[in-house]
Amino acid sequence: MMTPPKTHPSPSAPEWLAAGATNMVADITGAPNSFIGKTVTVVAEVDDVYGPRAFTLDGEGQSLAKDARKGLLTLVPKVGGFPNVDAQWKDGKARVTGVVQRMVSKDVEREIGWELPTNLKSGFMGRPVLIVRSVERLNQSK
Repeated sequence: MMTPPKTHPSPSAPEWLAAGATNMVADITGAPNSFIGKTVTVVAEVDDVYGPRAFTLDGEGQSLAKDARKGLLTLVPKVGGFPNVDAQWKDGKARVTGVVQRMVSKDVEREIGWELPTNLKSGFMGRPVLIVRSVERLNQSK
């Protein structure tokens, strides 16, 4: 059996990415300017499901910061072979890789290819959102 070669981070890759680390929801929602435009991977509990293409990831009480309380709105683009998110995902863990953007509805809608409901536009205006590049529901071991 061959051992994969050790990888070394490129000078431009952040250390956490080279190490395969995931980001915490509270880090993203608590300091969004550090993440806007960046690709992140988050493993977190699905807090609320708003439809087959919209849900929030819970910060798991990691922060009491005002912006960390609502969780991270996660939006699935219309194009792509993504699974539909339904009530079975709620309270389970998901692994999501995506790009963090600030909620400016016209920009986000252009990126995801569908119109956001008014409650999501107003409820998350100006907050960070995660535009999915890959998403998977993790096995629950309860």
